[in-house]
Amino acid sequence: MKDFSVISDTTPLLAFIKKNELGLLKTLFNQLIIPKAVYDEVLNTPKNLTNEGRIFEDELKKNWISVRELESPKYPDLGLGKGENEAINLCIENENPLLLIDEKKGRNIAKSLKIKILGTVGVLNLIKKKDLKNNNELIENINLIIKRGFYLSSEVILNFIDNLKK
Repeated sequence: MKDFSVISDTTPLLAFIKKNELGLLKTLFNQLIIPKAVYDEVLNTPKNLTNEGRIFEDELKKNWISVRELESPKYPDLGLGKGENEAINLCIENENPLLLIDEKKGRNIAKSLKIKILGTVGVLNLIKKKDLKNNNELIENINLIIKRGFYLSSEVILNFIDNLKK
């Protein structure tokens, strides 16, 4: 996967920022591309995440995260949040086949547009596959994600735990 650039929506980004592990995405992907709306959402999140904002700004300075403005969105209104809408359009505009996105509606729309998707749990599975973390550390990640208010269905959690056993 290191050869791939990936476009990200806000939620997967925040999941790794909150644990100060955004660098794991750098280990997995060549470049992280985000639309301007995602950048704004991360820095202006209503929960006043000042520490997370600093972590994000520090990683931006390392030049492996690129913030892009959309030139002319093919689908200006997909009925999603601004970050999700721009992330999907950025995938189309840049012919980038991989999108990090968690929300079910956005995932379904992206799939219908032939965009390959990966969610936060999928990234954790990649981390497991590359032996970047052990099972206990990965379970700690899932616990933190849930405690921080991210919704994961019981099916997703059970599949993740089953994958840890392999």
